[in-house]
Amino acid sequence: MNLFPAQPFDIQDIMKIERQSFIPSIQEKQKTFEKRLEVFPQGFLILTDSSEKIVKQNGKALTAGYLCSELWDSMPSLEDSDEIFKRKFVLNHNPAHTHNTNGMYLYVTSFALLRDYRGQGLGEKFFVSSLASICGAFSQIKKVVILVNAEWENALKIYKKVGFTEIHRLKDFFPTLKKISLFKHEMSDGIIMSQNADEFRKINFESNTENPFYGIKL
Repeated sequence: MNLFPAQPFDIQDIMKIERQSFIPSIQEKQKTFEKRLEVFPQGFLILTDSSEKIVKQNGKALTAGYLCSELWDSMPSLEDSDEIFKRKFVLNHNPAHTHNTNGMYLYVTSFALLRDYRGQGLGEKFFVSSLASICGAFSQIKKVVILVNAEWENALKIYKKVGFTEIHRLKDFFPTLKKISLFKHEMSDGIIMSQNADEFRKINFESNTENPFYGIKL
């Protein structure tokens, strides 16, 4: 498995992962991913499987996961209302309006793996290696921030294991597939978590080039 910077030709593979990973009501649009790649390419990484078996089956390496992010220059105060947090963390927002190259907060906008690659420990390795790469390249980053659905137990396990702690909870932020009635669905909380960027800079990984975003072996 290798880590590479995403390219425009990877978008269709990324959208396949998006559709496998999230329910339709919270899947983000292709144009959102295209804009993220345009605005902050250094923060958009993919996990590829270039094993002999996969290449023979598909005729090429397989994109098994993606992580995209942006840099923010500020975060809402812990005393701010849910409405202020919800406006900041809205899904499908335009990163051109929020990303700042000099920002001190790295917001992981989305992270997912293909179904066949889950449950093997790859998610944690991919997540941590991606953050080590990005935080290592941008020394001004002080905090890494994520938003996770309270129902995503496996994702929460990864985040807690690598030191993320809850800083704010958005009540009834995410729609779910659970129904209250025939026409109404339940809602689940959104959990905003953070971790110090220096914790990821401590991580060493093997790379086959001087470019920290190229071909990291997991």
